[in-house]
Amino acid sequence: MKPVTYEVSIKIITPFNIATGESIDGFLDKSIVRYKGKPYIPGSTIKGKIRNNFYRINDLQHQEENCNCPMCKIFGKPGYSPSKIFIDDFITEEEPLTLIRFGNAIDRYRRTARDKALFTEELSANSLFKGNIKVYFDDSTIAYKEKLEMAIKMIDSIGNARSRGHGHVEIVLQEVG
Repeated sequence: MKPVTYEVSIKIITPFNIATGESIDGFLDKSIVRYKGKPYIPGSTIKGKIRNNFYRINDLQHQEENCNCPMCKIFGKPGYSPSKIFIDDFITEEEPLTLIRFGNAIDRYRRTARDKALFTEELSANSLFKGNIKVYFDDSTIAYKEKLEMAIKMIDSIGNARSRGHGHVEIVLQEVG
């Protein structure tokens, strides 16, 4: 099994938020994940998007137990069946622009603003994130190489509030080895 390595660039089109789950001093309800003071995109976020896209384009008959479908062979499954795809965290070299956005939750039943539901979130904008994806194909999974590449290229948004227009991205994929 020789690994195939891809260089991936993620260009942020609209501001995005991948939250830490922690608030900052009661001011920010959703702060963005950071490494060395700069926003980054966790590899696990990208892996989840790729796995979901791969499942959709292959129309797989996935079973919960004893499954040998291509998705389980590539992405792994519980027990001794490790993943054959390894995804770096995506970092930026630039000094990213961060924004603070205020919002109010809506009561969908009454169609009005919900009482005491003002929130703030931090967004990252106008950045280019880069990382690598390494895949170990074997004889049973090499036939799915093109579909896996398609699943990577299909990523069109990441993070929270995608339905409100946040987190739209463009993916550039280049095989380097």
